[in-house]
Amino acid sequence: MSDCKPARILVLGAIILGGAISASDALETRDARRARNCDYYREMVRYALESIDGKSLTPGFVEEHDAFIDGGCLATSPACPISPVDFAFADMLLMMTVSANMGSTFTPFWCPVKKHG
Repeated sequence: MSDCKPARILVLGAIILGGAISASDALETRDARRARNCDYYREMVRYALESIDGKSLTPGFVEEHDAFIDGGCLATSPACPISPVDFAFADMLLMMTVSANMGSTFTPFWCPVKKHG
């Protein structure tokens, strides 16, 4: 693995997604845009997993993230990164979604606040 592989992945993701996003119909519905973005996100995940050892991800985190994708990329439940590898994966996908003009709120990466008391 070369040192610049994550950068190449980001650039590749932006190129792939940028062309498709700019060519999208201005009258596209929110649901259609969400479905299209979810398809793009699946591709981003594939590229991210080429850089990060998916077997090193925390099993619960993988399960939560898979549920997000299986649910059509609707973040009704969090995918809470725990380990350094989880955070690297989440950070890479966050950068890719922002680079693709999908916004930082697209991803499911957040952790529930624990109440004290």
